Amino acid sequence: MKKGMALMMAAVMAAGLLTGCGGNPADQKDAAGDTAGSGTTKAQAESPADNPGGTLKIAVNSESVHTMLNFDLTGAGVDYYYSWPVYESLFRPNAQGTVDPWLLEDYSYDPEALTYTFHVRKGVTFADGTVLDAEAVKWNLDHYLEVGAKVEALLSSIESVEVIDEYTVQLNLNQWSSILPYAFSRECGYMFSPTFFEEHGEEYCKEHPCGTGPYELTEWNYDVSKVFTRRDDYWGGEVKLDSIEYIIYTDPLVSSAALQSGEVDAILALSAESADALTASGYEIKTCAVKSHSYLLCFNSLDQKGGDPTGNLLVRQAICHAIDADALVSAVWGNYGSVRNQFGVGGHYYSDTVQGYEYNPEKAKELLAQAGYADGFDISLKTEDSSALKNAATIIQSYLAQVGIRVELTILSGADANSAESGWGEGMWLHGSSVYVSVPMQMASMFRQNLSGHVLGLNNLLRPDDVEEALAASVMAKNEEEAVGSVGEANRLLSDEYCIVYNLAEVATLFVVNDYVKDSGIGEIFYSVADLGNAWLDR
Repeated sequence: MKKGMALMMAAVMAAGLLTGCGGNPADQKDAAGDTAGSGTTKAQAESPADNPGGTLKIAVNSESVHTMLNFDLTGAGVDYYYSWPVYESLFRPNAQGTVDPWLLEDYSYDPEALTYTFHVRKGVTFADGTVLDAEAVKWNLDHYLEVGAKVEALLSSIESVEVIDEYTVQLNLNQWSSILPYAFSRECGYMFSPTFFEEHGEEYCKEHPCGTGPYELTEWNYDVSKVFTRRDDYWGGEVKLDSIEYIIYTDPLVSSAALQSGEVDAILALSAESADALTASGYEIKTCAVKSHSYLLCFNSLDQKGGDPTGNLLVRQAICHAIDADALVSAVWGNYGSVRNQFGVGGHYYSDTVQGYEYNPEKAKELLAQAGYADGFDISLKTEDSSALKNAATIIQSYLAQVGIRVELTILSGADANSAESGWGEGMWLHGSSVYVSVPMQMASMFRQNLSGHVLGLNNLLRPDDVEEALAASVMAKNEEEAVGSVGEANRLLSDEYCIVYNLAEVATLFVVNDYVKDSGIGEIFYSVADLGNAWLDR
């Protein structure tokens, strides 16, 4: 049977259907204050003073999921890409998988007093000239706490935001949370000009972001392109390029050809197939110092209406045993992914207590018989319209057919996919989740109780009390050892005890940048940040 599946996947690959995941970018300066260039070291690069101006053209595969107003963002990868030129956050991810102050000079915290103290960086201004001070930070945090998409998941511990002096802000908590610096390194910590917002109103600001970043959005052609123009008054110093242009290519072959011809200078969210082809042409594929994505099969374990086979634990376990994760991950992601039996990326939060599910189709059939489905059943599997997810779903469909489970695939895109992520109805949802530096933070935003808004499986996933307790403990941990232990227990419960999700893989985000692009930070540190203010073109 396994040989037959291997032949099936080989045939699919020969047809050019097995491609990889999309992702996101990043960068950070090194200890010496330098930034690694794209394919060229800093020492090798010429002085940007001899190469001023120009436009950096970046290929992306879709329009932004949400508006450019930071309060609406929910962490979708493509939204981070479009945010690079205009938004900066209070903290920023680093290559070690933690975060550093960015729009803050420094910060302190007191778990006993339940406070964080932020010291705002002096000299920072928004694109409209408004100064970033304590009042501006408080306005942003208060506004996000009122309307932000990730409040319940990440910021529910904040009781109030208090201005101490002109450049000092204190967060008063109702319970301790160790994840707030991580939360404020993502869109929750983006700063938007309060003056601009109050002058123009929310609707206007959705298409006219006003952040502290090095560029301003000056042109937005829906589903075609966006143009960001240099700020001459950027607080971080001289901006090297005249502009940044994002161009949407829905066909990866077209974007690859555009890169090779010089029509674009970089591609974000490469598929594994495109990455392999460009590697063969001499390009270096960038995967970031900190990996970014976890792929998982989600079940309708809550089964509110009853009658869904995946509401049965034995059925969920049977499905997991029916899938050869090693072969699937190798076929879909190649060298850019690895099998992982628990949620998360990297080794820091990995737990040996999680057993997972070995490939055993005979065991799968036994479990199905015990559950009353000896003859199998019909079931729905939905996923998003990306090459990796479609290919993985097709392989899963073939594996499940071998044990009598007949899968109907539904591929969704745009708003339909976004909606289905929260509630896909009966059956299964194949999901690719970005893991934003802190695994406790990411899991808390996905698997805890009493979440609201845009949350994975809000109407589909069981959220047992012991999972809630383990995740609450990871967020409130006073040290890393406690956090790691609590995450491990949560993963054991999610996988082995309840089989709420079947974790398949951790996958690198893939980027490619032409070697004449210097110091862009794209694909260097983490997918959510780049260093476009320092980027320049050596041509």
